[in-house]
Amino acid sequence: MRSDPGAPTVVPTAGGGSPSPARSPHVPGGLPDRHRIDQKDATAVSRAALTVMYTVDSTVDTGLRDARLRAAAYLTSGYTTVVEGEPEQYVPEEWRRHRAYLAVRLRPLVRETGAPHDRRTAAYRQWEMTTVPTGRDRWRGSSSASVVFMSLARSSERAPWRVSDVTVADDG
Repeated sequence: MRSDPGAPTVVPTAGGGSPSPARSPHVPGGLPDRHRIDQKDATAVSRAALTVMYTVDSTVDTGLRDARLRAAAYLTSGYTTVVEGEPEQYVPEEWRRHRAYLAVRLRPLVRETGAPHDRRTAAYRQWEMTTVPTGRDRWRGSSSASVVFMSLARSSERAPWRVSDVTVADDG
């Protein structure tokens, strides 16, 4: 089961359609620069992808799906198709009033006993993710903690890593 903690609640907003997922949020620290990430390092790719996937910005995004689509460059084509099929979500009106974005903090988790080991074309990463809606006016919403399990794949040892699946579980 996939769940998205800290995900914006479904609250219809006025206005038409979703902004282009290519629009980048302007958040402190910015988003990872895909061209500066070592694409042959599964940990670096998973961290960057997860950061982009969950950095929702109420000034440019309709909801979480927009942020996840913005991360398409880090995803396999199959997983991108899954994300494209996700239902539209909307950021809460309170976020819009505060011009809030979802701040993402990640901490790598130690591989659990029995977890699969990396192979030449498959890798697995686990992260503790904390998200906090943060207003540009210094407002802060409630934080949410989750454990994220990521699968990565590549076509050969020389190919770049791409995220092939993400499962998020509430940490509580």
